[in-house]
Amino acid sequence: MAGRQPRYAIAAMLGSLAAGTPGAALAATAATGTAQAQVLEEIQFAVLLDMDFGKVAVGTAGGTVELDPGSGSRACDPALVCVGSFAMSRLQLSGSDANVMVNFDPAFLLTGPGQPIIAEPRFPGGPGAVIHLSGGAAVVNFGARLHINANQAPGSYSGQFSVHLEYN
Repeated sequence: MAGRQPRYAIAAMLGSLAAGTPGAALAATAATGTAQAQVLEEIQFAVLLDMDFGKVAVGTAGGTVELDPGSGSRACDPALVCVGSFAMSRLQLSGSDANVMVNFDPAFLLTGPGQPIIAEPRFPGGPGAVIHLSGGAAVVNFGARLHINANQAPGSYSGQFSVHLEYN
């Protein structure tokens, strides 16, 4: 029996050594990462010039007048006569030096003494176009297609359109 005791003692000693040795499952590691954020200025805009379709003579047929913000031109339907000066709406945007998505409602109304006139905004690139505020500023032009009704009552018509700006 004396021969068996040393074997148990060796096995017990090997077991205690194994318990004290760090294994892969017991090892702890730490990792670090970095984080960053950029806080942007609120987007501001100023109306530099209001949209003006000019003077339009309408007959019994009606028609369209389009202010093209890309070319800066006015196109008048052959059934109409457009005279006088006209202007695109010009907006100055300011904020952080970043990209801005431009959206707008698909239509707005001009109201006056007669039936309301429907206008559809026009912007280079259409709704969802992205422009860059270079140096934190940009000037953009808006136009519109005006659908003048047949036999539209004479007089002055006006309305407002909305532009939605969002950093992209």
